[in-house]
This record gives sequence, C-alpha cells and structure tokens, in this order.
Amino acid sequence: MPTHRVHFQPVDIDIDVNEDETVLNAAFRQGVSLTHGCREGQCSACKSFLLDGDIEMEKYSTFALPEYESEEGYVLLCRCHAYSDLEVELINYDEDIIRLGIPIESYRTIVEAIEPLTRDIKRLVLKLAEPGKKMRFNAGQYTSLRIPGSEEYRAYSMANTPRSSDRLEFIIKVFPGGLFSGLLEGGITVGQEMEAKGPYGLQAP
Repeated sequence: MPTHRVHFQPVDIDIDVNEDETVLNAAFRQGVSLTHGCREGQCSACKSFLLDGDIEMEKYSTFALPEYESEEGYVLLCRCHAYSDLEVELINYDEDIIRLGIPIESYRTIVEAIEPLTRDIKRLVLKLAEPGKKMRFNAGQYTSLRIPGSEEYRAYSMANTPRSSDRLEFIIKVFPGGLFSGLLEGGITVGQEMEAKGPYGLQAP
C-alpha cells in the first residue's frame, strides 16, 4: 500500500500515512494526539485546512463540513485519505499535548467478568490476552470495542485506573436492542475473545 508524508503546520510535525487509512488514524497510530471527536465525519472537531496535496474524503456530514468550506480547501482528518504528500494546517490543536499521545493499538482481550450493578447497568471486565502486554492510557480516555460478529465498534470510557493496565473495566448502560450493550444480556459470555482498540481521547499533559 503506497505511503505518503503529511506535514502539519504550524506545529511542524510529520507523519506517514498509508492510502488505506485516514490521516487521523495514522496520527493515532504514531502517537500524535490530534483534536478529534466522533471520528465519523459528524462533529467537525478535526476540521483542518489542506494547503497542498491530493486527497479523497469518505462520506461525511455537510453539517460538519459545508460544501462551501470543502471548496475552499477545508477537510475532516477523520475522513481524509492521502494520495500524495500533504501539507495541512491544523485549526484546533493543543500544542502542549499534541506530542504526548499514546499510539493507538489493537488488543486481543478475553471477557473476564460481566456483573450486574443495577437493573440496566453492567460491569464488563476484559483481560488482555497476550501475556505481558499492557494498554497504557490516561484517566478519561476511552476504548473502541468490536461488536462480536461484525466490523462495527462501540466506544466506552475505562472505569479502572491506568495502573491496572493489564485489564480494562467498563460500566455500561444496557439499552434494549443496543448493538453492543444488548449483548451483555447473554450474547457475550465469560471466556469469549474480543478486540479492543485504543486508547482514544485527549491525553493528559
């Protein structure tokens, strides 16, 4: 897969981006903590200005990026694929934390516990399946959990402290028909393997 270089102004940071990944995901992978929100082209938190280069955009909401802004050169980094080297001007960023990111990784986990806390709230505990591997994260960050049997993910904040990085704990409200939460009523079992991606969210300074 062809790889291109993306240079971010005014912070003077370079990353490598494969054509099959978005610019935002490439930044995550390399530990560059860009401002983001929904990661689905709906919120405009990652809106930036393309100074130079060729890109293609995945489907996005025109509420997040109106047509006139797109014509002027604005892009959503969560929807943006690079097809040449790019020069990008960041609009929303925090220079104190942008270089302090923890690289996003995919983790194999095993369901260790599913416990009812109230009538409609469950505690889900996942243990990292690879011996010795840990997920570094900061308080307030979140993880995307893959819905078993699908390519979709749902995001939940960790309820455990960063010190217990060999497992992930979540407090999840169960919604009837919820694609992930609904599975906590018998569709997911202890001992089942599950994929987790993270950590996402702003890094602590």
